[in-house]
Amino acid sequence: MANLNRIILIGNLTSDPEVRFTVEGLQIAKFQLAVDRFAQENSPKQTDYIDIVAWRKLAEICGQYLKKGKQVLVEGRIQVRTFENESGVRKWATEVVARSIKLLGGAVKEQPAGPAVPETADEVPGVEELPEEESDLPF
Repeated sequence: MANLNRIILIGNLTSDPEVRFTVEGLQIAKFQLAVDRFAQENSPKQTDYIDIVAWRKLAEICGQYLKKGKQVLVEGRIQVRTFENESGVRKWATEVVARSIKLLGGAVKEQPAGPAVPETADEVPGVEELPEEESDLPF
C-alpha cells in the first residue's frame, strides 16, 4: 500500500515571513499560519498556529507578497524533525513544507509601503506550479 503525506490549510499569517539563506545558498522563508478549527455551535473558537517553511523561488515570492494578516491557502507536506538547542537539549519540530501557496481575499489591516500586493496567485508568476525538489534539503 502506498503512503501519502499531503496537507491543505487556509489561514492568516501571524507575522511577515522571515526570509533568509542557508549555508548552501538556498533561500528559505518561514512563517506561521493561524488556522481556526471546526467547532460545535456553542463551543468557543479554537485556533491552531502552524509553522510553514517554503524553499527556493517560493520562499522569494513569500518574502515579496505575503504580509501579516494576509489569508493564504498552503498546500504541502508535514515534516517532523529533531535538533539540539543551544543548551544541547534535543527538541522536536513539526512544520508544513509548502509546495504551493495561493493568495486569498483576506484583508490586511495595514497596507505595506511600496508596490501593490497582488490579490490572487494568478497575478504572481510561479506561485502555483513549482516542481517538488526535495533531494537537496538540508534536513
